[in-house]
Amino acid sequence: MRTQGNTKERIGRAALSLFVEQGVAGTSIREIAAKAGLSLGAMYNHYPSKEELAWTLFSEGFSTIGRELWRIARAEPSLARQLRAMIRFVFGEFDADPERVSFVFHERHQHLQRVGRRLANPYLSFRTVIAEAMRRGEIPRRSPELAAALVTGAVIQIIDTRMLDRLKGGLSGLGDEVATRCMALLA
Repeated sequence: MRTQGNTKERIGRAALSLFVEQGVAGTSIREIAAKAGLSLGAMYNHYPSKEELAWTLFSEGFSTIGRELWRIARAEPSLARQLRAMIRFVFGEFDADPERVSFVFHERHQHLQRVGRRLANPYLSFRTVIAEAMRRGEIPRRSPELAAALVTGAVIQIIDTRMLDRLKGGLSGLGDEVATRCMALLA
């Protein structure tokens, strides 16, 4: 017998696959149901709309990555080590589940207006460790927003480049180099 959690997981995996391949707007709820092996009615028992399903997948992925980035950052004593660990984590997550990470990073523009203070935020995790490093004198003081945008932009661009198959193989092996180059941007 299938559980509700298992059904929601099947719906989520089917939706992620279709959303990454076709976009949210280009995917119908009927396609998601078919890919998940469910009736349309069963889909609506779990999610009232495709948009709510997209929000759920985004918010869960976004906050999970944000929480984990914050946990990782707190365990490291310096910005260089924090960035290395944080970037390794993001790239490792991409290697483990490229659909989920791709969806989260690409859908953020559609959902950022709904992101409240209670939702863990990957960008704010990077911004906070950068601002703290400025206060400690590890890097020059400047706009923490600009500095965080430079770092997160680099990370996102590498994910985009891998998704376009312009980079081959896993991203995990690039974490140290990218972190070193991000530190150079901040210095």
